[in-house]
Amino acid sequence: MNDDPFEYDDFTEGSDDYKVNPSDFSDIFVIPSDWTVSTLRQEMTDIIDLDPDFQRRSVWSHNAKSKFIESLILGIPIPQILMAESKDKKNHYLVLDGKQRLLTIHEFFRGRLSNGVPFKLRGLDDLTHLNGFDWSSIVDNCPSDARAVEGAHIRTAIIRGWRDDNVLYEIFHRLNSGSVRLSPMELRMALIRGPYIRYVIDRTASSDMLQRMLRLREPDKRMKDVEVAIRHMAFHTDGVPYGGNLKVFLDQFCRMMNADFNEATVENEISEFERAIEVGLTAFTAKQFSSKYDYEKDRFEGRFNRAIFDVLSGSLRNAELQEKVKEQPDRLCTLFKEVCADPEFIRAIEVTTKTVEATRTRFSLWYDAIQREFGVKLELPVIKHARDNS
Repeated sequence: MNDDPFEYDDFTEGSDDYKVNPSDFSDIFVIPSDWTVSTLRQEMTDIIDLDPDFQRRSVWSHNAKSKFIESLILGIPIPQILMAESKDKKNHYLVLDGKQRLLTIHEFFRGRLSNGVPFKLRGLDDLTHLNGFDWSSIVDNCPSDARAVEGAHIRTAIIRGWRDDNVLYEIFHRLNSGSVRLSPMELRMALIRGPYIRYVIDRTASSDMLQRMLRLREPDKRMKDVEVAIRHMAFHTDGVPYGGNLKVFLDQFCRMMNADFNEATVENEISEFERAIEVGLTAFTAKQFSSKYDYEKDRFEGRFNRAIFDVLSGSLRNAELQEKVKEQPDRLCTLFKEVCADPEFIRAIEVTTKTVEATRTRFSLWYDAIQREFGVKLELPVIKHARDNS
């Protein structure tokens, strides 16, 4: 059973957003190399980008990291690490595949995990004598094991000559489409570095209201909570119209916000975002909020649907509507059920949801319903017309 509360609708980013041509790959070349762990340890300090923002969203468990270190000592072959040389800084690298391996090495030599817990090996089945040891203990008591881990080789490939960010997005998507579906937000953090994304990551990590809505016990390791927050702000901040390509839309928005970052403004946006969620959760349970409603079966489907969340959270930004919903929260839930009986609305949240037509349709139908029921007129996000897209 999949316990992930997120529904993988097509309003998430995928390869259809990245628009690459064969010619985009013509200048790329890959340099293979065998690096020792000792070399990687130094390079992670100097030239490999393991941003602290990544570290806060470490995916592997303590036991999994311990097992990886055990594999290095035993000499078990490790999957290749793939990096891309930065366009902005020569001999500085972005990690496309292998972040968890590099992060584990970094944390092991540092002596603590990303959550601040001391990194002592545990759960080892073969090198049981190392259970409870950290790096300094291994150096003092098991020098042969210390030499083994520092001398372990990891095959590394470096991509050079890429010209377009879309190439890296495409590679990133292909690397992950056959296994766990990852959010491109991790790659966006590396490519579009700046204070805005960094602030949103910090702020969403401490947002109890956001965690409650998404039914998470901690910040999402794949950055889906960050994605939800950024997309909400992107739809409701002037400057970047939505043109049907989610990747371009979010990239342009993040670049704009980085270039003109104002902490007070962003904090106000996130606070409004949280207030919208709080009011929404008076009308819906966390499992119902932003979930599809099956009108015929009279039940919510339970998965978090991003396309639905965009229209609900967008409407609940309005202070007048917030007050009316607080007075009679059942009216909002009843209205949503009624709108879900409209086949046009259902098509707009289920079929090709990223198109400008579907996006405008679901916002318009929901906002019109809000005006009829509550007498509150809402302003639609800026959405291009289909003819405006090349």
